[in-house]
Amino acid sequence: MKIINAFALSSVSLLSLTATAHAQSSAVQEAVTDDQYQSGDLAPVNEIIVSARRRAESVQDVPQTVNVVTAEQVEKLNLRNFTDIQNVVPGLQLQSSSAFSNQATVRGIAFAPEASGSNPSVEFYLNDAPISSAFLFQTTFDFGQLELQRGPQGTLRGRASPSGAIAVTTRRPDLTEIGGYINGTYSSIDARKIEGAVNLPLLPDVLAIRLAGVVDRNDASRVRTVAEDLSPDLVDGGAFRHSEGWRGSVRFEPTYWASLDFMYQRVHSEGHRFEQVISESLINPAAAPASTPLIGAFPRLALDEQGSYDRQDQEVFIVNGEVRFAGQKLNYVGSWNNQDNGIIAAQDNGNFFSSPRVNIVPRAANDPAGFDPVCQNEVKAQFVTLTTGAYNQCTHSTSKRHSHELRLSSDERIGGIFDYVIGGFYDHNENPTNLTVETPVVLSANSIPANVLTVARVAILRRGESTEKSVFGNLTAHLLDDRLEISGGLRYIDYEDEALPTLQSSSTGSVACAEYETLRCNPLGTAVQTDTNATIYTGSVSYRVTPDIMVYALTGSSWRPGPRVVGNFSAVQTEREQSFLNLPPERSKSYEVGVKTSFLGGRGRFNLSAFYQDFENYPFRGPGVFYINTNVSNGVAARSVDTFNFVSPVPVEVKGVEAEASYQIMDRWSLGLNASYADGRIKNGTIACNDLNGDGNPDRSPATPTLAELEAAVGPGQTISQCSGVNRRASQSPMFSANLQSEYAFDLTGNADGFVRGLYSFFGKTKNDPDNSLDDVGAYGLLNLYAGIRDENGAWELALFGKNITREREILAVGNTLLTTNVRTARAAAAVTTPYRSINVTAPREFGVNLRVAFGSR
Repeated sequence: MKIINAFALSSVSLLSLTATAHAQSSAVQEAVTDDQYQSGDLAPVNEIIVSARRRAESVQDVPQTVNVVTAEQVEKLNLRNFTDIQNVVPGLQLQSSSAFSNQATVRGIAFAPEASGSNPSVEFYLNDAPISSAFLFQTTFDFGQLELQRGPQGTLRGRASPSGAIAVTTRRPDLTEIGGYINGTYSSIDARKIEGAVNLPLLPDVLAIRLAGVVDRNDASRVRTVAEDLSPDLVDGGAFRHSEGWRGSVRFEPTYWASLDFMYQRVHSEGHRFEQVISESLINPAAAPASTPLIGAFPRLALDEQGSYDRQDQEVFIVNGEVRFAGQKLNYVGSWNNQDNGIIAAQDNGNFFSSPRVNIVPRAANDPAGFDPVCQNEVKAQFVTLTTGAYNQCTHSTSKRHSHELRLSSDERIGGIFDYVIGGFYDHNENPTNLTVETPVVLSANSIPANVLTVARVAILRRGESTEKSVFGNLTAHLLDDRLEISGGLRYIDYEDEALPTLQSSSTGSVACAEYETLRCNPLGTAVQTDTNATIYTGSVSYRVTPDIMVYALTGSSWRPGPRVVGNFSAVQTEREQSFLNLPPERSKSYEVGVKTSFLGGRGRFNLSAFYQDFENYPFRGPGVFYINTNVSNGVAARSVDTFNFVSPVPVEVKGVEAEASYQIMDRWSLGLNASYADGRIKNGTIACNDLNGDGNPDRSPATPTLAELEAAVGPGQTISQCSGVNRRASQSPMFSANLQSEYAFDLTGNADGFVRGLYSFFGKTKNDPDNSLDDVGAYGLLNLYAGIRDENGAWELALFGKNITREREILAVGNTLLTTNVRTARAAAAVTTPYRSINVTAPREFGVNLRVAFGSR
């Protein structure tokens, strides 16, 4: 009922809005010019130009679903974070939970970065170069345009990806006019962001530079610890996210037939976050005793005192070059990017050791059994007092990547009929990771928190690198006076991956693990080398029934190397367990049909598409599964019950429909409605599972078993259970989502306009984890409203905004097991269970003000 009321309220609000002549659509945002504003001319609005097929063309001419988010839309809707974009692009889900976990879901298939070694299901690009998602998720500034190209990609752009590609461009220098802007936001949840840029033509029409920067401060998820009396140990007293960065861009056009663009960007981010919890008795009262303290969902509280701290440093350099000759174009795209990420997370999830807190002596940088020095000095030392820290897991990861693409394409049609693109691509990535885990050693699990004997510290190192080389080509024929278009493309991929044995030090610190090359650590497993190749294809046909109606059909295939999953460091791994850690390559085929239309002289648009995609060996990462973990300490093997999110290679089918519509109702009133439905399902798959009752089906919300119970359940010689014939959803994103946007503007004074605008984002109900009866999510909607005044020529704008106006409160995810704290006794591992589960909830209601001032080219 609350959804119906909210939708009714948003409809009344939006339909009474007073809008500019900008049709804001998540798929196509068409902007009326200032002259059309003043004259009231309702001639066809300007087209949005995209590069989905590596040439500039109207989004309405591309025979596939392409969603566009423009810089103007980002500014008007106050989309401060990259994840905010999901509110204006239905069917796209973006989540960022740490420096190492950024997720995107498109068409019912999730991008799983934790499935290490695998190309993601959604590839990310910055100024045409492939880039890690972490570069985009931290902060956005001087934004140009985002294109979400749905369905299999790769015959024309970068690397193969089955679900889509997200291509982001930054604003390029203007060669003719000095300009710049400054844009600042402050809100009621202590979000402060200021960004700006200045554009300087050094040689008019030949050389220009653009400098941009951002400072972004916010309270992240606003989750705080229940132990606030210890907040002096914490920077800002709780959760926060701080980012600052700058970008320098240079454009050089010495002649009309040659151009060069250079872009260098640095971003530093640091944050502190807590894992929000809820008392088990509030969501599962029949199975849980009362907890102290009693923690509900919307006070946004965490149980542990320390939380996790992360630090990220990123730099990227991108070169784009183009030369035109004899009706052809030669393009080069090169990128070099580095990341240095560190995160330190408390291991005392139950907060058992908080009173008194355990004193840990500061570790010197050369301590052979301590934290990786970078993690110690550059992550932890920034935030907490080392002598009063809790038990931690510290992860330090660096990444060095460079890619190069050279392509030749037609600038003019050959024979007036054919367009072509041919080229080659090279990508190399190194991503070493150091991990140190601290575990308290106690007399017995019942003796917590007293009688801590020592701290077991285990250092784990992982090294590997991958190289991808490919050649590609695409040919398009324009027939019947451009009414019929037939296109096809191929890409041949040669992929090499080398993963060295994971190395683990002795838990007593007697074996150093400071340098991988010394090989003085205990190797877990053997080196894994992959050298494989594949060929993917795309094909499309489109026909213009009339100048305003185009129908099309599209097919394509995709391929991804099998992932090498990191995070399970058990010294004994069976063949079954390995099958959920080292997976075979994934292949998929996709089919799409659609229609794109314009009507009323370009004042309205309606696009509709339907798709089907079939996956083989899709890497499905499910919730935590109980397994038998073997840890070797001082030559003694200790078996214990642990959990890990194993990855299963499964067949998946995805079906869906996507629609987008926009309408210029009157001179200054626009409306846009967009919707997406995608249902991705595992079909008769075999997955790692919890099957304690032995019926062959995954258990629902199982209690943590004892070691003896798990040994009996998995069977002799096994460490994990598997379930066959599984049919369930392949992702946890809502199958249906939609958004409604509207804006209305009116004359306020001779030089200023007033405006109101609104955004309503709707998310359908969904079952997150089929084996977790507690985390089903009901349908909900988020309403954002904006009002303000602006200069009629766009020189300034002052806006007040409210987000989640109706204060929608929804629990979006609930942990599939109770939180535990891992400990060790003198000879074995153990875990102490808490009466709490982790949860995620919707963002709080927020009110704020935004001011933007611009001049010149802006």
